[in-house]
Amino acid sequence: MNGKELLRRYAAGERDFSGVDLTGANLSGVHRRFDIDSYAEPYRQGITSDLSGINLSAANLTQAYLGGVNLEGANLSNANLTRADLSKSNLTNADLSGANLTEAVLEWAELDGTNMRGANLSHAEIRVGDVFSPDLTGAKNLKTVDFTGMAIELTLEDGTVIDTTDYDW
Repeated sequence: MNGKELLRRYAAGERDFSGVDLTGANLSGVHRRFDIDSYAEPYRQGITSDLSGINLSAANLTQAYLGGVNLEGANLSNANLTRADLSKSNLTNADLSGANLTEAVLEWAELDGTNMRGANLSHAEIRVGDVFSPDLTGAKNLKTVDFTGMAIELTLEDGTVIDTTDYDW
């Protein structure tokens, strides 16, 4: 399946895409490099397409482009998001538990209430402007995450504190 097919089926009311192969798919609805001023107001606000509530559990989204996609409440549990671009996406209350986010880019993504329990975050880039509160309990490879440009303090369920202001973790 490709990105256009998924977007068409989602628009028709389908929500369950668990286990699909979307390697390299563009789910943003726009070209990866676009002039934001040439698009309508929702695009200028950073929202490119709405896939809220979608079920992409166990989907292969390796190198997929989800920049600016509204994935609020989406199920991405156990999905392979290796080298996926989720920049400026809305992942509020999304389920990324057990997901593979190796080298994924989450710059300016909205991560409030995101379930990232047991996710593999090896060398992921997470840069957000606001304080965020994802559930990182049991997340793997947190010490390899690039938090550059952020001044946040994460407290995990076990009491472990990750303070990005001193980069000494």
